[in-house]
Amino acid sequence: MRKLGWLTIAPLVIALTACDMLLGPSDGPELVAAADSTLKSGDLPGASAEYAQLAKDNPDSVFVAIGRSYTLLLEGNYESADSVLAAVEEKAGDKLGEIKLRRALVALQDADLDLVKKHGIASGTAEGKLLAAEVHLVDLESDEASALLKEVSSTGGAVGQTAKTYLQMLESGDQIQAGLAEATALWALGERESACESSEELVKALETEDKNEQLILWAGRAVTSNKPGVASSLLDDIYFPDQELQWRIKATRAMVNIAEGETDEGVKLLTALAEHGDAPADGLYDALATAAALSGDKETAKSIVSIAGDTESAAIARGLLEAGAPRMAQGKAPPGSLKTYLENQ
Repeated sequence: MRKLGWLTIAPLVIALTACDMLLGPSDGPELVAAADSTLKSGDLPGASAEYAQLAKDNPDSVFVAIGRSYTLLLEGNYESADSVLAAVEEKAGDKLGEIKLRRALVALQDADLDLVKKHGIASGTAEGKLLAAEVHLVDLESDEASALLKEVSSTGGAVGQTAKTYLQMLESGDQIQAGLAEATALWALGERESACESSEELVKALETEDKNEQLILWAGRAVTSNKPGVASSLLDDIYFPDQELQWRIKATRAMVNIAEGETDEGVKLLTALAEHGDAPADGLYDALATAAALSGDKETAKSIVSIAGDTESAAIARGLLEAGAPRMAQGKAPPGSLKTYLENQ
């Protein structure tokens, strides 16, 4: 059973104003206002206790069920998170679609793809149908996937654009593109190691103008999915990269070095990137954060992030947190919700 990693949990906890898909509106009923505030402060145990009491006192409240389910999800208790949502379906009214979608998202974290598909379709939402289409893709049911994708392709925003991209790949008449659609769906559904293994030869066989971009994209995915060998192989296949890709190649190569235990070589590459100004600041900080997380070692992570000097960065703080260095992470976090979250740990 997959658990939510800290790089996933922390942003979810500290950025709830952007997470209406998971946790209901921040201006919800007064009933849950205090518990919402506790959760936004980064105090997950406190919020969980508050929601547990609210659930006892208000067993029929849909808003309480949503919040309670969310805290259970963050704690990795997927079965209970789903049960809480299932119990309020009959009372959900016009929120039934949202409840079904939330159940699909819980199932996704629990790696139960059959339930992802079932609840996603039942939700009637564009997001739920996209999830269901992705499950059809990994089950090699491209016709069923295409039918759902066509339903949501006219939706605005990222959901509609993602559906259009899948359809373009499936309808291209190119088996390589169709295979990459399946690999992309695997990635989206959390089956990341399998996705990277499936994509390696497919991306290398591309004959499109964006081949180099696809190679670096999948190399980055591979190195963060315990597949540094795949990442290295993909990087080796990049020819005549433009200026924008060159710094990304160096950064990804450094991550591969660190993931494979060649820490000194990786740190040397990252230091050169910083000293020469090859990478934009945000890109450099993201690379340092990812490298720190991949190191899995406090001292190595500290050495990596020291390349950024005294700069405060939320990305670097999250990388340190993933590497098991919460105190160092707190020192690197800029003022705001992330720092508050770390202070409450």
